[in-house]
Amino acid sequence: MAIMTSCCCCLSTRTGSIGVGVICLVVSFCASVGLCFALINADEVTEQLTDSLDLYRTAIKQNMTIERFKLVESVIGLDVLIENLRTILIVALVYYALYTFASLFMTYGSCTSLRSLLLPWLVLEMVPFALQITTIIILFVFGKDDPTLAKGGVYIVSGLLNIVCFAGKKESVWVVGSW
Repeated sequence: MAIMTSCCCCLSTRTGSIGVGVICLVVSFCASVGLCFALINADEVTEQLTDSLDLYRTAIKQNMTIERFKLVESVIGLDVLIENLRTILIVALVYYALYTFASLFMTYGSCTSLRSLLLPWLVLEMVPFALQITTIIILFVFGKDDPTLAKGGVYIVSGLLNIVCFAGKKESVWVVGSW
């Protein structure tokens, strides 16, 4: 197996790992702050989402039969998401708070050559990967015959690109032991 000695624009794997850690730290901190604001204004967010859902339903009803509409509603289940918005925001906030600390550990571990501190970040990186795979499978299974979900090609392509980027990012971190 080949060992990488450089990544991230021809920098060393150590420098690349530090850079990835800092970027992830900034992104996760910003996401945590945004989720805090969304949680504070959860009632307004729920109201806006309900209004948008009503507009979406009106547009969909004009373009499909009632049976097809009920099928789409049962597959997507947007009502359940809106009803449980506060819970979803809390779970996301906890995840990003943990991710912030994992990114901090990764950055510190890269600076001090403590490889074991990279493991929390690697474990937490599996969550978006699993969500991307699940989304792609759902879009392939339910989206092939439905005109509404068939337009999910953009999501499939973006999901596949995220997986490719995820695999590239993992490859650069897995070889951190070659410092």
